[in-house]
Amino acid sequence: MKIYKIISFIILLSLSATSFASKENGVWIGVFDINGHGNYDFTGLIDKNNATAFTERAKVVYKGKIEFIKNKFELNLLMYLKDGNSFGTAQIKGEIIENNIMSGKWNTEPAKDFGNIYLIKANNKILDAGEIINRTWSSFDIKQKQILKIEKNIISGKDKNECNYYGNIKKLNKKIYSINLEISSCGVSDGNYHGMAHIKKENNKNTLILNATNKNFSLFIKLQ
Repeated sequence: MKIYKIISFIILLSLSATSFASKENGVWIGVFDINGHGNYDFTGLIDKNNATAFTERAKVVYKGKIEFIKNKFELNLLMYLKDGNSFGTAQIKGEIIENNIMSGKWNTEPAKDFGNIYLIKANNKILDAGEIINRTWSSFDIKQKQILKIEKNIISGKDKNECNYYGNIKKLNKKIYSINLEISSCGVSDGNYHGMAHIKKENNKNTLILNATNKNFSLFIKLQ
């Protein structure tokens, strides 16, 4: 009987943690400071215990894991220069307030930067994942001139440098897609990238934002 109670407690604890994590699935948007200077934008994408993130102003892409214990969270992330190489790690610890705010502190290694971070669950600003992804998308950054065609969740495309893009994209949760992308004929950027994507409304246009990484490099693309 004692063993049965222990097993039941472990199962209930596991189910509770899973339920809590699933409530936090989605896109979180907010700000952080670096050594007391800011504000810098921050967007985090969460699916269960997996997380990716990016900051456009600080030009960093992140990939890692998130753990939930009651109303606390801990994010452990690898850091990459935006469209560049890996250069360190970041840890963010804090609490979740009323299921829609993440408030905490962060620090990095080996640079030992630090700061505060404040994120709001932004699912109401993010379009639902689904067939809306299947269309031709082009970058609004004229310097990049990237065009990606997504048909039946299969990706093909190229950019102004004749880099080729191949891959697939699928729904992870209500707001987020997973992305697997191969880049070829592009020099050191060649390789397979894995990450997350979402679609948000910007200036009355649907904007597809991809952030993905491999062992050495990151990829960040915005398309409309």
